[in-house]
Amino acid sequence: MDLVPLTTVHDIGLASIVRGVLEQADIETVIAGTTENVFPVDEVIPIQILVREGDLDRAREVLASYETEPEEDEEE
Repeated sequence: MDLVPLTTVHDIGLASIVRGVLEQADIETVIAGTTENVFPVDEVIPIQILVREGDLDRAREVLASYETEPEEDEEE
């Protein structure tokens, strides 16, 4: 499985959200660059979201459509 970087974030919570959105679309992801340290650190650690090379274009489309979906309050 050839993995390629899709995006880089600096927050493990955001990385988890991105992963969840992609997995809902049946796109497997790997999160790289995290630490298991439960204590806050003073440095910013880049976290890469990796996907299969064959899923890269679809993953970009899924994230783009997720970012442009209206909020529930905006639909009314």
